[in-house]
Amino acid sequence: MSDHRAECPGPPRPRVVVRGGGSIGLRHLRVFELVGADAALWPVRARTSPSGGTTVRFLDDSTGPAALAAASLVVVATDTGRHVADAIEALDAGAGRVLLEKPAAPSRAAAEPLAAHRRAAEVWVAAPLRAHEGFRHLLTQVGAIGRPLFAHVRCQSWLPDWRPDRDYRESYSARADEGGVLRDLVHELDYAEVLLGRPTLLGAGLDHTGPLEIEAEQAATLLWRTDLATVTCRLDYVTRPTTRGIALHGPDGSLEWDLPTATVTRRDAAGNATTETFAADLERDTVMATQARAALELTPDADRAQRHTAGAPATLAEGLATLELCDRARAMS
Repeated sequence: MSDHRAECPGPPRPRVVVRGGGSIGLRHLRVFELVGADAALWPVRARTSPSGGTTVRFLDDSTGPAALAAASLVVVATDTGRHVADAIEALDAGAGRVLLEKPAAPSRAAAEPLAAHRRAAEVWVAAPLRAHEGFRHLLTQVGAIGRPLFAHVRCQSWLPDWRPDRDYRESYSARADEGGVLRDLVHELDYAEVLLGRPTLLGAGLDHTGPLEIEAEQAATLLWRTDLATVTCRLDYVTRPTTRGIALHGPDGSLEWDLPTATVTRRDAAGNATTETFAADLERDTVMATQARAALELTPDADRAQRHTAGAPATLAEGLATLELCDRARAMS
């Protein structure tokens, strides 16, 4: 008897269009191919060769619109100032869903056309920190150290080190209307809200002066309160060496998630420490692949616990909530 299994077609591969050919767009392209999608790249500016020696299926302004209509998912990884327009174009063309890079827009007001769109519920906002195994473990532990909680969120680094081959002063991070730490590091605000609840901002200070020659803010220090915790947050481009993570303190112990070492340390009330390491979190493509699978397999209206367990991106409503927090911080500073 012959084996007909090889002749049986498998399930169709999800079609993904990545809009924008910068470094994050190319990473999305590579990661979606890694998880089995039929991915194509539609750069804003024409490209003549693929990056990294991979075979890339390019789209252009003549082939891109039809590809949007047939796509299961469109990743919008263009400049922040055109995120909303590119997302609406994909939704209007008939794309199944949109995964929008962070931040969703330069401000909450700028995002209103997308928020009001009839298909706004089919938009994800990238939030890869939610896909870290360490963060998902932290979510299961935060109830174990009692209430009330004090938390300190930090993401501090040296902007010129981000892309050593480029002048940081020419990057989007330096632009007052698209960059700055509040927009660039908005992932920290997003995961803090997942962990601790909706914030009420109590204070904010933004620093526009410092060692860097940029128009955008170089540092931001925020204080807010939630139903579970009082939270301080420091985001900056002006610190070496890099430090990133969150420390939580309660009456029954403490927790610390340290991203550079991919560890979560729990201390009990007596100070006895247990540290777990999540080595997969050190591989950025692995983390992004977790997010990519969830974006393809779930919908933004899926149960909150299901989304968090899968490491899914933020919903548009959640992405807009972090924009509102950033707007309030700018207004308060």
